[in-house]
Amino acid sequence: MKPLAQWPLEERRRIRGVLSDIDDTLTTHGRLTPDVLAALDSLRAAGLQVVAVTGRPTWWAMPLLRLCGFDAVIAENGASAFWLDQDGVQRSWFYADAATRVEHRHALEAFVPALRERFPQLHVVDDAMLRVGDMAFDVGESVPPMPCEEVDAIVAFIRSCGFYSTVSSIHVHASVAQFSKQETTQRILSDVFHVNDALARDSYVFVGDSGNDAPMFAHYPHSVGVANVLRHMSRLTDPPAWIAPDSCGAGFVQVAQALLQARQ
Repeated sequence: MKPLAQWPLEERRRIRGVLSDIDDTLTTHGRLTPDVLAALDSLRAAGLQVVAVTGRPTWWAMPLLRLCGFDAVIAENGASAFWLDQDGVQRSWFYADAATRVEHRHALEAFVPALRERFPQLHVVDDAMLRVGDMAFDVGESVPPMPCEEVDAIVAFIRSCGFYSTVSSIHVHASVAQFSKQETTQRILSDVFHVNDALARDSYVFVGDSGNDAPMFAHYPHSVGVANVLRHMSRLTDPPAWIAPDSCGAGFVQVAQALLQARQ
């Protein structure tokens, strides 16, 4: 990773869209601060597309589409997506049909007791009922951050039981189906916004901070980690190309400023 200040001006000028994680990237201690909201407004005013790509639950993330004015919101690490069509009507995409999602939900709920028996200190997140594709477990949101070795053991156990798993800065996720932030982002950019993957890789930047952002860091050459990404480097086979000086929302604001300065 190189310092954000070294990101070449000509590369920043080519950026037409910003893809961003939410927790600990846009937010700071769980809050969207006024400077981050102002940065989002400034990016949109400058003509850049802004898409949120988060591990947060579907029915939690969906209102952000309108509340924050995102062009699209991709939730649950790629399990669902929401956007507004040309008439302002909300549209959606899900990784599977409703009946299949119910089957997957039952399988995940049946798995929870076995996971809790192995890791009694582990708790299902408070927003579990708002999820459609995964089950999430708290490893740093409402509890003190768990040691990396303990989190890795939880992920390994989930996978050994036949489920898929990924890790954010605050949650461990388990799912029956495999989906990812990158795969769904590529689908939505192509199918909804008619931006093919080659163009997206050349003219979109991803901003993130943790393990579930790994597919995005690997796929998009223009990628930036806010400074707290340093805590999660062991889970990133491909680190971001650039790193912001500051953590969380302040780091995102620095990325926005770098993009806006290049357009002046």
